[in-house]
Amino acid sequence: MIPEKLKHEFKGSRFLLVPGHLGYIGGAERQAMILAESLAANLDCNVDVLGWGVEGGDYSEALNAVGMNPVGYPWKFEARGIHRTANALRLARFIKRRFQPDYILPFVGYHCKLIGSIWRWTGARFTWWNQRDEGRYVLGTKTEHRLMRTLPAIVSNSWEGRDFLLSKFSLPRERVTVINNGVQLPQQTGSSDWRERLGVRSDELLVLMIANISEFKDHTTLLRAFAALQQTDVGSRCRLVLAGRHDSATLAVKALAFDLGLCNKALLPGIIPMNDMPSLIEAADLVVHSSVREGCPNAALEAMAHGRCVVGTRIPGMVQAIGEDRAQQFLAESGNANQLMELMRYFLSNPDYRSAAGEHNRERIRSEFSVTKMTTAVLQTILATRTR
Repeated sequence: MIPEKLKHEFKGSRFLLVPGHLGYIGGAERQAMILAESLAANLDCNVDVLGWGVEGGDYSEALNAVGMNPVGYPWKFEARGIHRTANALRLARFIKRRFQPDYILPFVGYHCKLIGSIWRWTGARFTWWNQRDEGRYVLGTKTEHRLMRTLPAIVSNSWEGRDFLLSKFSLPRERVTVINNGVQLPQQTGSSDWRERLGVRSDELLVLMIANISEFKDHTTLLRAFAALQQTDVGSRCRLVLAGRHDSATLAVKALAFDLGLCNKALLPGIIPMNDMPSLIEAADLVVHSSVREGCPNAALEAMAHGRCVVGTRIPGMVQAIGEDRAQQFLAESGNANQLMELMRYFLSNPDYRSAAGEHNRERIRSEFSVTKMTTAVLQTILATRTR
């Protein structure tokens, strides 16, 4: 439960969340939606969502489905120089007239830069820098340095994002607050038609990775590990599903799968609709997250919430998700296909160990990544700036 003191402090407040484009749903957009729902449900306050584009896109529809009615704004991404400044001032006037916000909460660096540059003209009392990845597209510009010095708060959802900001901008450690993602604990139905849809037999084991197929992930190491797994007794009856948008690394991943002889073993179904993802996770026997560098992966957290056993590569984000005390058991060194294969073989061969790991993962989500804990941390971060 949200502490009563915080409920009292924020009674009647007006929150404005700025997650991004209304036509796209990614990890940051999903977290913004979860936070908006939680604020509206737990506080006597007003919560609005502002996005780019027009209402009616995928994200807009998802927000409408949970009772949030987003407002679209025609932000001109291509504008430069004086035209960009004029557009930003128009946006500030629009926010002030339409929302009269007390607290503006942008997500992702681009939106933090934009809102951070204009928030004082909106009448708001607070905004933040909200780092949602390991540091993509944050270049160390003069504007970014100024915002890091002057914004009321800086938060990150990952150790990796925090450490990037500390290093890039020479910040004192206490300047950046880590707020874990909030993950909703789903009801476990035990039923899914995904095996049938994918053509996976009931006697086969389904290994799943959920990630856009881009250079930011490491599907290569997973494919090599899975190819080696095929030479073992348990591996010969496994299928690999790489679920996610076919992005910049797709051709290379397909070519490697062909070279490794995995054409009939590796499936690439593309983007999975958000309401379809839970049943896909429940169909999996083992979830793998292979990456070279990123923040705390939402896909791994969602799988843990479903009580799945999760293994992966040892990057700070995965250690944060799994827990430092269990990293040795469940994480292989980044890029080490043999280690990853051995982890997969061990857990695929031992259903009781998989089940126990899944139960532990679900409890870790409940204790460390709950929506209530995230919401409380957000409110405490805002309150701390009011009392300084």
